[in-house]
Amino acid sequence: MEKSISIEFLINTLKNIYLFQNLPEHFIRKLSESVTINKFPLNTTIINKGEEGNTMFVIISGKVKIHDGNENIAEIKEGNFFGEMSLIDDEPRSMSVTTIEDTSVAILQRDDFSNALNNFPDILKNIIHKLIQKLRTQNSTLIDQLRGREKELNELVNKRTEELAAKNVQLTNAIENLQKSQQQLIQQEKLASLGQLTAGIAHEIKNPLNFVNNFSQLSLEILEEFKESKDEEEKNEILSDIKSNLEKINNHGKRADSIVKNMLNHSRNRNEERQLTDINKLCEEYLNLAYNGMFAKNSDFSCFIFKNLSPELPKIKVFSQEITRVLVNLFNNSMYAVNARKNYGEVNYKPIVEVSTSFIKNEVVIEIKDTGIGIPKEIQDKIFEPFFTTKPTGEGTGLGLSLSYDIITQSHNGKITVESELGQYTKFTITIPTL
Repeated sequence: MEKSISIEFLINTLKNIYLFQNLPEHFIRKLSESVTINKFPLNTTIINKGEEGNTMFVIISGKVKIHDGNENIAEIKEGNFFGEMSLIDDEPRSMSVTTIEDTSVAILQRDDFSNALNNFPDILKNIIHKLIQKLRTQNSTLIDQLRGREKELNELVNKRTEELAAKNVQLTNAIENLQKSQQQLIQQEKLASLGQLTAGIAHEIKNPLNFVNNFSQLSLEILEEFKESKDEEEKNEILSDIKSNLEKINNHGKRADSIVKNMLNHSRNRNEERQLTDINKLCEEYLNLAYNGMFAKNSDFSCFIFKNLSPELPKIKVFSQEITRVLVNLFNNSMYAVNARKNYGEVNYKPIVEVSTSFIKNEVVIEIKDTGIGIPKEIQDKIFEPFFTTKPTGEGTGLGLSLSYDIITQSHNGKITVESELGQYTKFTITIPTL
């Protein structure tokens, strides 16, 4: 026992402890002589939850907290006791006890406590009464803590809800702006591909217009012959020639009209429904336009064009404007690739662009192959990503293949794949299921 605490002081302290009230003087004295006095500084853990309990503690001075981890259950000060339950039920400590002030305690061993309990059964009644008081205090403390925590959580939920609502508004605005930007970029890509075809379109329109002009002039000339002729048989022949000329004028006029309509459709946003479409016709027409467009930009351009279009290919329901955009993009890329390889100056190089169609297992298959510069294997899985391009700055938007991929896979439930060997060839394969 510490010298600073006398036996008489300790006896008086134990007498005032509710647990030991009404014990005989001689037993209190004997109990006081058997205890050990310890001092614990601030923030010292006296009991750890889960450890074996062979002692109980009486607070002589100071204050401690009973806690379970970070949850405080109660605070007790001098004149109170703790640790008695493990002496009664032989179970590990159910709570931890830590000082919140410099604290002195009297430590009572299990045997001394058991002796007191055997000789004075009323001690057990006092323990139960004190335990009930502790439980009530602890329950009240826990309820207050839970209510406080509930209030904090409600405030946090409300704050998070407000933040999420604000983020949702920002996200909605961002999505709307992104959609607008996406539509603008798509339209720019359409106009860019249309610009590449402009020269080819002009060439294609020029041919039917020349026919219209020539046959018109010829018809005017033979009309003069008709006026001067007196022979009925000759007049009938002249009328037959005029009729034939007018039919040719009409046919070539329709051809020019068709080219203009296709050009306009190519530049517009999609507003059509699926229509039965002749894929062979689209391939043939836009391959010619792509060739003429490249030739108009570069008078030195030339390549061999091969068309292997299946005569058994059925018409299928597609968004024809969108399929046109895919073909235009792929044909332009092929023309660009063979021209780039041609500029390398390879001996005996033969620039070829080939399109073929087939009908396999209820699917229309389009293959576009060129003997151009090819695509490195390490970037072949990236070429369908938006804004990815292998062309020099200013020569490509990086959207053509991305849009083509979306058109085939999303709008038509099809597939588009690429096969290429650097410096040798590139082949795109489009598969479109029939509805």
